[in-house]
Amino acid sequence: MMFTYSEIQMAFEFVSSGEEGDNFAYICKDAGEIFYYSEMLGLDERRGRDMNSGNCFLIPHRNSLDLGRELAFDFIDEVLPSEYAAVRDAFADPEDAQGQYIALLETNGKLQEWYDYQSHHTSRMLREWCAARGIAVEV
Repeated sequence: MMFTYSEIQMAFEFVSSGEEGDNFAYICKDAGEIFYYSEMLGLDERRGRDMNSGNCFLIPHRNSLDLGRELAFDFIDEVLPSEYAAVRDAFADPEDAQGQYIALLETNGKLQEWYDYQSHHTSRMLREWCAARGIAVEV
């Protein structure tokens, strides 16, 4: 069974939309489907399905693929190294870290470049994650 990249990306964004452990998505090769679960949202598509099969995989959260804070620091290192200390300070306050980071990028005219960088790295990491599990991904 083959999955489209957009299906996998949507599941990844669902999982990553909250803190780790808030939302889950399972990709099941046998069923050829992705099932969603969120206690917070009262959503459970897993009912009656065997998620412990060797062909069902929990979609990772962005942090477990180093696509959260780590990626932001990598980008700053490459594109705006002079702002590294400001980004470090912004991430010291987790309540508004993302907002401060976006504002800093906007001020420096690098916001679109960040979005492109983030998209490229996310695509690469998700495709590698799928390949490691034998999950076929269409373009």
